[in-house]
Amino acid sequence: MINKNRIIKECINQNKLLVKKNLSVHTFSNVSVKLDKKYFVIKPSGIFPKDINNKKCPVIKISDGKKIYGEYKPSTDTLTHQILYKKYPNLKSIAHTHSKYATAWAQSGKSIPIYGTTHSDYWKTEIPVTKYISYKKLVQNYERNTGHLIVETLQRKKLNSEICPGVIVAGHGTFTWSNTEKGAVIHSELLEFIAEIAYYTERLKIKNKIPKYISKKHFDRKYGSKAYYGQK
Repeated sequence: MINKNRIIKECINQNKLLVKKNLSVHTFSNVSVKLDKKYFVIKPSGIFPKDINNKKCPVIKISDGKKIYGEYKPSTDTLTHQILYKKYPNLKSIAHTHSKYATAWAQSGKSIPIYGTTHSDYWKTEIPVTKYISYKKLVQNYERNTGHLIVETLQRKKLNSEICPGVIVAGHGTFTWSNTEKGAVIHSELLEFIAEIAYYTERLKIKNKIPKYISKKHFDRKYGSKAYYGQK
């Protein structure tokens, strides 16, 4: 049996971590954590994480994105989270940020190339950027269609949520995810760091890119069928 109160508290703690790690400014950014196969909890809209009352947190139905519990109005990005949970049942947490360097890449409309093993330790390929959302889809349902846009980006590039733990939404910011409750924020932190070092790499006008066999080795030793990184 799940401990709903524990998971809600963990969700708020993960939102506080975004602030602590300088990945969130003002009330931007949000983290959600899955309660079970049917529901997830998400940061309330427009409230600083330190001021959130756990008992009022919004609980959302994965099937349709409707709130079924909690006094707070949920994050405006809730339907983006809902689409990702619905599409990828393995996910247990999702984070959305407007962190400095990653958002600079979002505003450039460029994906982040693999320049070194720091990147390939977590992303098997470039960190992809979505296309800009169309006016029609924005008007229809901006947040829900942003979720569909992320899914379409992964499918177009033949990626999945395991080998690509996050993407850049053009002109907007980042969405990262994980199959653990704490992993989405970790991936947000890593994406921001990778975005920063890639920025400086480009400023140095580096033309060489790391050979694919090296980047593949670094990814596979953590996530491949014969992974050997970390403790048993």
